[in-house]
Amino acid sequence: MTTRMLMLDGITMPTIERLNRARTIAIARYEEDGCFDRFGYLRDLARDHGVDLAALIQLADLLGADEDFDGLVTSVEDGLLPPSA
Repeated sequence: MTTRMLMLDGITMPTIERLNRARTIAIARYEEDGCFDRFGYLRDLARDHGVDLAALIQLADLLGADEDFDGLVTSVEDGLLPPSA
């Protein structure tokens, strides 16, 4: 029997849920950027800069949620991530 995993933009739902649980910044800050959760913000950041979402998530995990609006953005703008496919 084949088990299917629900995914959004190639990211599994357990990963999306983990990212949202790891949020340490008030949700209102994400809403200011037009997103309703941390995953939506990360997805938009990847799309806006044309970078690979999975790589951006790995970097976000490495830096920690406290850096979503500072170090993560700087790293993306500095070109540290591969382009999206």
